[in-house]
Amino acid sequence: MSDLLIEILTEELPARFVDNAQTQLVEHVTAHLDEFFIGHGDVHGFSTPRRLVVLAQNIKEQTDARTIEVKGPAKASGYDAQGNPTPALLGFCRGQGVDPADTYVVDVAGKSYVFARKTVPGQKSSELIEAFLPRLPHEVTFPKMMHWEETGFQFARPIRGLLALLGTEVLHWKVAGVMSSNTTFGLRVGKPKSITVTSPDDYMRRLREAFVIVDPAERRRLIERQADKLLKPLGFKLGDTMSDLLDEVVNLVEYPSVFLGDLPKTATELPESVVRSVLQQQMHSFLVYDQNGNVVPHFLSVRNGLTDFIDIVRRGNESVANARLLDAAFFIQEDMRESLEAYVGRLDTLIFMDKLGTMAAKTLRLERLAAGATAYALVTPEEEATLVSAAHLSKADLATSMVKEYTSLQGEIGSVYLSRAGGSPDIVFAIREQYLPRSPLEDIPATRAGRLLGVIDKVDTLTGILGTGFNPSGSEDPYGLRRAGNGIVRTIVESRESVDLEALVRKAIEAHQTTGSLPHPEDLQQRVMDYLKGRIVQYFKEKQLIREYAALEFLPLVELATIPERMQALHEAAGDANLVTLADSHRRIQNITKGLPTATSLPADLLLTDPEELALRQAAEAAAPRIRQFLTVRKYAEAIRTCEELAVPVTAFFDRILVMAADERVRSARLLLLCYLKYILGLVCDYSKLT
Repeated sequence: MSDLLIEILTEELPARFVDNAQTQLVEHVTAHLDEFFIGHGDVHGFSTPRRLVVLAQNIKEQTDARTIEVKGPAKASGYDAQGNPTPALLGFCRGQGVDPADTYVVDVAGKSYVFARKTVPGQKSSELIEAFLPRLPHEVTFPKMMHWEETGFQFARPIRGLLALLGTEVLHWKVAGVMSSNTTFGLRVGKPKSITVTSPDDYMRRLREAFVIVDPAERRRLIERQADKLLKPLGFKLGDTMSDLLDEVVNLVEYPSVFLGDLPKTATELPESVVRSVLQQQMHSFLVYDQNGNVVPHFLSVRNGLTDFIDIVRRGNESVANARLLDAAFFIQEDMRESLEAYVGRLDTLIFMDKLGTMAAKTLRLERLAAGATAYALVTPEEEATLVSAAHLSKADLATSMVKEYTSLQGEIGSVYLSRAGGSPDIVFAIREQYLPRSPLEDIPATRAGRLLGVIDKVDTLTGILGTGFNPSGSEDPYGLRRAGNGIVRTIVESRESVDLEALVRKAIEAHQTTGSLPHPEDLQQRVMDYLKGRIVQYFKEKQLIREYAALEFLPLVELATIPERMQALHEAAGDANLVTLADSHRRIQNITKGLPTATSLPADLLLTDPEELALRQAAEAAAPRIRQFLTVRKYAEAIRTCEELAVPVTAFFDRILVMAADERVRSARLLLLCYLKYILGLVCDYSKLT
């Protein structure tokens, strides 16, 4: 057995493309090996900014012989009236290399077909691999593609080299005019010489000698160790939120060399978020803190290459940082010559999205949604007034020079300017938090005004974009709808903030129609709700709670905030003896009453006479108000225990009562009783999904 090494050498890939491309390449190589029945061990992926690499271990030299079943023509066309093989069947047999006498007939979906078994001999793995290698670059997709040669082949960046080795054997393939070989190139400094690779085992070592660390995990560890070596003796450290930047930097370098630079005094006078954005957004560098979490006038950066002339590199970076920070200080000074309110009037020059008008129109919609907050949230008049004021100023900083230069500071700069002008702290925090969470690792807003402003902003965006007819699918999400949907779900679920999303979406649609028009208003309410439900399912799937969520999935979205507490209560009740009985009974009730509406009450003259019927009615009508009361005060464990009290009378009912009685009046009464019971149990959860 031998290892298989595949490398696609390119011009520098954008850092955000690298990880996903590596994952795709590993998946496709694995799929092709399995497709061709090539025995193999683990398949690993590696990457740098200039290369995508796959190492598949323990490739068998030859595939095993195997017997396969081949489907031929229909029986009716395979044999004539005398039962002799027709030309169609004889042609099938010749093509498959089998004797007509060895064929047989199998019924498939009610129709008879001729089948044959044949033995496929083993094949050389190298030949099979060479057959699928040219397909690999075509199968890797990127958010943006480019073409650079006459065939029109597209990839994220031009391909400059191809390499494939099965043990010591060089495999041949050609893509976009590039022919494979057993050579690659080291670190791009000056004119790097080609490196001859004799085997997969030799690959990592030879590239390391040429100053390329192929394993991104190893590059990350090197950066972290070098950073600690520089910072710890000085009592400094990196921030706690630097993981995303570190992920990016790992994919910007092939051979990391870390250095510490100095910042001007301006760095400690500017808002921390501004300094961090200047360093991260334009220099891919890290802000440095002391042990108390205070910013110090230093930055940490990573060079792609050796430490030769590192002092010159450091001074160059310091010069750039100084200039950028002076620019930022100037922008802030100029911006603050006017109040934040003054920038609201300039939002009509900024387009929110084609077909959805300007940021001024969006601001007006947010104000209207905020002013009607009592329709979808339990807010006091004071909280509503704060929310309206925050909505009015929420997008103002988009018109400032700072945000135009540093777009990642939207919200942050508005809150800084308002705070320096003596604005209300509640409004300041709401403006700062409105875009949270922007990623799965980022916290949700800490203030109520920030949470509500963020939710209505995201609902407005989601409603508007879906209303234009756009349908997000697959990996394409140019307008960030998944991020908006995930933000809504996380904010409500993790804060337990009670928001009636159905009412809010309805109001958002009305607001859009007031400030403009939606090309596709039909069924928009349902489309938005379905999209949010999909995000909720994904949220609990990622939390590995999808089975627990299944019992609560039917709840109206106004109950979204209560789901974690309901889950906890169900988890605690999992060992209750009556729970399994109740789950079976609920499933039976649902089957019997399928298609029938739930009943929220029972008429006094309902035709129930048998003791078991009367006992069940009495138990149900006694339990219903208690269950509603427990749910109102969010005592879900008590509500579950109250439902469990119905297990015994329900079991007795089913043991002794024939629901589908011959008498229509009796049958209708019993069905109505079960519909009422279905309603009561459904207030808590779908018990049938618990087992």
